[in-house]
Amino acid sequence: MKPLQHAQISQKTYGGKWQDYIEIHCFLDSSKAACAHFKHRFLLHHREGIELGVRIFGETLINSENKTIETRRLWTDHLIEDVGRILSVEDWARDLLPNKNDSFYKFLAKKRASIEADQVSGESELLSAFNLSETNRAAVKKFLRSPLETAEHPAALLVSHNSFAVFLAERIFGCAFVKENGSQKQLVAVREIFERLIFLRMKAVYSPAEIIARTSSQEWMRGADATTILAEKKRLANH
Repeated sequence: MKPLQHAQISQKTYGGKWQDYIEIHCFLDSSKAACAHFKHRFLLHHREGIELGVRIFGETLINSENKTIETRRLWTDHLIEDVGRILSVEDWARDLLPNKNDSFYKFLAKKRASIEADQVSGESELLSAFNLSETNRAAVKKFLRSPLETAEHPAALLVSHNSFAVFLAERIFGCAFVKENGSQKQLVAVREIFERLIFLRMKAVYSPAEIIARTSSQEWMRGADATTILAEKKRLANH
């Protein structure tokens, strides 16, 4: 389903105009610009992607009828309309890399362990070279760690360590951080920090297309049928 169709459904459900909702739905589908494959959804089509959207757009929007609509509700509808249920990063990770003997699984497990133990060689030195404040350093690491906070599978690492995630980071932090360098205010590109840190950790900055090529597919990833969508919306409405 395209963002326009999602927006038209939102208009029918919540009133106003479809234009009131199009930006919300375009955000969740923005990962398709990075790779036109149904598995692009692993980047944002999950509970954690909804929370990231809330961080960027806020908790609510006011439509053209002056009604206040919860953005979480809109993205929840979007997920159901696409995949039939509310997924988590863990759901995606488990089915993208189901085989623990897969070499990519083992690679990611090793990388995740070193990141969580704060034992990535050269990471402290790299961040020090950028002269970031402790607050900004912590924010960078927290952003990259965010999918690991809710998912145990090693492939959760792929949600935040990829080229598309670098651009999401810019939406949150802006184009630049200010270096801590005495009285002089020098800027350092947010994109450079994330690209270099991801490369240091992963030895590559994977594109979504590369990740998709190296992972498995499941039928549910292709999308849900109308019956499943209506049943899930009815179930949620009764709770």
